[in-house]
Amino acid sequence: MTEDALPIDASATAPSTSVRLANLHEATRTMMLAESRQAVARTAATAATDVLGFPMNTVRLHDPETDRLMPTAVSDGVEELAGERTPYERGETIQWEAYDGDELLVFDDITEIDDDVPRSGNGSMLVAPLGDHGVLTLGSTTEGGIDPADEELARVLAANVEAAMDRARRRATLAERTESLRRKNERLDEFAAIVSHDLRNPLNVARGYVELAIEENDTDHLPEAVEALDRMDDLVDATLSLAREGREVEETEPTDVGDLAREAWAVVDAPAGTLVVDDAPTVAADPERLRTLLENCLRNAVDHAGPEVTVEVGATADGFFVADDGPGIPEGDRDTVFDRGYTTADDGTGFGLAIVADIARAHGWETDLSESADGGLRLTFDGSR
Repeated sequence: MTEDALPIDASATAPSTSVRLANLHEATRTMMLAESRQAVARTAATAATDVLGFPMNTVRLHDPETDRLMPTAVSDGVEELAGERTPYERGETIQWEAYDGDELLVFDDITEIDDDVPRSGNGSMLVAPLGDHGVLTLGSTTEGGIDPADEELARVLAANVEAAMDRARRRATLAERTESLRRKNERLDEFAAIVSHDLRNPLNVARGYVELAIEENDTDHLPEAVEALDRMDDLVDATLSLAREGREVEETEPTDVGDLAREAWAVVDAPAGTLVVDDAPTVAADPERLRTLLENCLRNAVDHAGPEVTVEVGATADGFFVADDGPGIPEGDRDTVFDRGYTTADDGTGFGLAIVADIARAHGWETDLSESADGGLRLTFDGSR
């Protein structure tokens, strides 16, 4: 007998169908207020015990990434009797038949069930599908122990659980969209600040020098104006990169970090510098955006450590790292190093590491900053394998 059909006696001193139905409606109201499908599952497991009279039951949700039925909520006595629950692989249990066929199944004798799970003892079992969410399984200790009233109430519970999970999923989707909109609004505010402040400053500088040149008929001021305009050009490129690289990555492919690091190093102006690639991993990434991340990391190392910098790129347990032998980042500045505009270089835009953080975030990676073995900067990107 599996954990999803453990011995119980649903018929003993059961309340009337009308009482159980009223209690089921009350449980449904609670499920409809749940914030997640997992919370709905827990309420459903409680209702299956308290309302339907089945103290041993399991709610399994389908995981589309692994294509397995995952034990999400179980009644209190299940794990005490059968141990920790395990996922069901596709096709190995009768639960898959109910899920794939979207059909409630009742088995008067569990010993006659033909699947890959060994069962012992006697009893009956009911498996109710929960739409594309998963299944609810109930059991009895006696053959034919699930009567028509139990079956009908199980149908009602399953339908209500499915509706509540649909609602919870819609709420979660809405919450994700709201958070995405919030991040986009923050990015728009950031770009507005760049346009209104960061770009306006060099524009005013250029205008001032041009006006002086006109007034004094002296072209000596024009190189400063050109320098200010070049600064604006760099800021425009950085602004566009922030807008582009912050988008969530939708498609990835296996990408060799070492190969991309060598390509990125080839476009960084550091003929006296050294790139060391040590067992760099292959990660699931957007190659173009990962190359941009690496270019910014390498260029940041050259800008702050000097043209003779040594930069190492290698693997970590869950991703990869980029480390240099430069002066590093003062400990007090490490919380702000990824902020837009942070730079210690006189001619830096302050966007390089902000772009790095955006690209990592778009891939779902965590970025960590620490001191390298040589006292320089070490950037670690985790969760990328």
